[in-house]
Amino acid sequence: MTTIFRATAALALLGASLPALAASATATRAWDFKPESSAGLTVRNLIGDIRVERGDTPGFRITANATVETDSQAEAERLLGLIDYRTSDVGAGSRFDVHLAREHFPKLYHEKGARGWYASSYVEHLGERIKVVGNRNEAPMLRVDLVIRAPAGAKLEVKNMFGDEVAEGFSGTLRLDGGSGLLSSTGGEGRAEFDSGSGTVAVNRHSGSVYADTGSGTVKITDCDCEIKADTGSGNVELQGGKGSLAADTGSGSVQVEGFAGTLSADTGSGSVQVRGVTDVTALYMDTGSGSVTVEGDLSALSKLDIDTGSGSVRLMSSAQPSIELRIDTGSGGIDIDAPGATIRETDDATFVKLKEGLARGSIETGSGSVRVSFPQD
Repeated sequence: MTTIFRATAALALLGASLPALAASATATRAWDFKPESSAGLTVRNLIGDIRVERGDTPGFRITANATVETDSQAEAERLLGLIDYRTSDVGAGSRFDVHLAREHFPKLYHEKGARGWYASSYVEHLGERIKVVGNRNEAPMLRVDLVIRAPAGAKLEVKNMFGDEVAEGFSGTLRLDGGSGLLSSTGGEGRAEFDSGSGTVAVNRHSGSVYADTGSGTVKITDCDCEIKADTGSGNVELQGGKGSLAADTGSGSVQVEGFAGTLSADTGSGSVQVRGVTDVTALYMDTGSGSVTVEGDLSALSKLDIDTGSGSVRLMSSAQPSIELRIDTGSGGIDIDAPGATIRETDDATFVKLKEGLARGSIETGSGSVRVSFPQD
């Protein structure tokens, strides 16, 4: 095992912004990993913000800035020295862990920790069970902020329980895992994966593939040339600009798309689907439990369409006609068709709308929602 590091330390008292007798100790250290580490590095941290940048050397470089705040300078300096940085630099198995032994850090302050004598919040981190409290006077504050410089084509996995994780210009395979903080990437390329409990996932100007999974956090993706898969429990999925494909799945969150070009698929429990200003849509799949579906844009390239809602309405409006035959079936909702030149026929089971030659087939089905389709003649 070879680990190269350089260390500097700075210790200073905080000013009057903290309570009386409060003190702060800080220290900065840096590690350079071998070029082979770009084949895979895993980073694990408990509290702090993490920034990932494009590096200009073959291997990874990590800079850690640790801060401890407590009621005495001596105690702050003592705890600072007990932070255990564990590294393993052996190629594809490289690791960097910020380990906090429970015997030294049984309890830590964080603004999102439990408050009050009746409440408790424990987290498991690298085999240690640590209590996190929201009362600043009850425990020391500790945070380790990391800057990770990664070479092009690197493979990096970061797990951070409390704090934001932000990547700029990353190239390769990236996985960010967080609790409630922001997970974001801007100007990246390759495969990007995001896993969050309740935090927001934000991706801007990415090229490649994006996979986002949140419990209640919102997924926001802008101007990407991507294959996108987004899964949320109750968070919304918001897509603006860009091209590629989107597959969105939410429990109660809505799906909102604007100005996108490509294939669209959305599945929601009770959330609505709002799609506007889209082009080059070859396939459209929408399934909601009780949410409505609205699609507006240029749908002339449409070759596959399947929209199914339980009780939500469907609005399908295109600036040009595709060559497709639509089968429309509603339980108790009305049907409104505005499609000059179309051939319309009704059966006991459904209404069929043939646009142009009707080369493709499409289906719209609702339980109790109404259906309105508008396709002006070319």
